[in-house]
Amino acid sequence: MHLTPSGLAVPGTSRRTLLRGIGGAAALGAGVPLLSACGGSGGGATDSKTVSVGSNASDAVPKKAFAEIYAAFKKQSGIAVDVNTKDHNTFQEQINSYLQGTPDDVFHWFAGYRMQFFAAKGLATSIDDVWDKIGGNFPEAMKKLSQGEDGKSYFVPLYTYPWALFYRKSVFQEKGYEVPTTWDQLIALCKQMQKDKL
Repeated sequence: MHLTPSGLAVPGTSRRTLLRGIGGAAALGAGVPLLSACGGSGGGATDSKTVSVGSNASDAVPKKAFAEIYAAFKKQSGIAVDVNTKDHNTFQEQINSYLQGTPDDVFHWFAGYRMQFFAAKGLATSIDDVWDKIGGNFPEAMKKLSQGEDGKSYFVPLYTYPWALFYRKSVFQEKGYEVPTTWDQLIALCKQMQKDKL
């Protein structure tokens, strides 16, 4: 029997078993980004055959997709997933107090600086052992976005989405700007735009 930081007792493994199972789903392109919570003894699931997940996936389509993933995980591992869903905005507004209270065993959140903030405060648990097993499924950039400032892994990214940058061609023509094709060119353009007071 193993006791996780949140008080979850599991035989021989921990809530990382969920992350390993979902990490396998990541290779198939399905899932949800998860962090492992660091809570007091009152948080998380109440028995060794259940892991709790704090979720902001309240819309019908992702909620259904995640339910299917969790059902497959239960079938594979024998461990049930108890999902506590809040609407996205409420979850985001309450994340700080949620993590300092009695959080679920794992929770949905964002990569990069948003995750690093909570990891630095000790509100997330390192899951380097998970990354040792699933790291080969991810490009280096995703690995880095899953790490805290201490270099430890806290996050399993299971989907990505693009961010677009829109611009007005007329402004580019007026200022003589070229459309950047590399990150360095974009940074240089942004600095020039700042100088131009845009």
